[in-house]
Amino acid sequence: MRELRILQLLDLQGLIPQGLGKKSSMNEAIEEFWHPPPEGFLKYNIDGASKGNPGEAGFGGVLRDETGRIITLFHGCLGKATNNMVELMALEQCLEFLIQNNCQNVIIEADSELVINAARRISNGTRSEKVIKHWRLTQVLQRIQVHLQVLRTFSFIHVKRRANKLADILANHGVGCKNSTILWRWNTMAQSNLKNLCQNQAEEDIEGYRSKMTETNV
Repeated sequence: MRELRILQLLDLQGLIPQGLGKKSSMNEAIEEFWHPPPEGFLKYNIDGASKGNPGEAGFGGVLRDETGRIITLFHGCLGKATNNMVELMALEQCLEFLIQNNCQNVIIEADSELVINAARRISNGTRSEKVIKHWRLTQVLQRIQVHLQVLRTFSFIHVKRRANKLADILANHGVGCKNSTILWRWNTMAQSNLKNLCQNQAEEDIEGYRSKMTETNV
């Protein structure tokens, strides 16, 4: 399976989904930190935020390479929505970008177990209406199913919130924004408080990963 192969490349058995492998106490700690993808892969972290569930909602995501460098990021506003709906919208936006830019070898991470499990089931052939039996969510899942029929080299990984902080920043920034979706290329994004926040978090993610690797190698 794709997830198993990628996690074996990372030597992070603690991130292998239940049923694919066994956890060790060392790798349980690594699971809480963001880590760069293997060489030749990209990683897309996505998240959603709803202030009230349902309430004012936003979503966001960030694509990074094997060095931790930010390639692109997005945030959007959905008005009033539930956590599940806005998390799925984040996934849909992520997939649209990957298709439009012909991206391959991508790991998609989210801290929503519902979203990751739904994406896995659809990618394994389960029809969208059988994944989540709620008509509002099914509409989004149907579009996601179409996208997943186009993409081939990707994997979905469920992570803890601590490993998804940058996407969380973007999702919360999307709450109440006037624009439905804004996407930036990192190297052309103007300086702003948001860019500074994202840069600081990206650097913190890399430092946290390096620190954890140092601890486990001692």
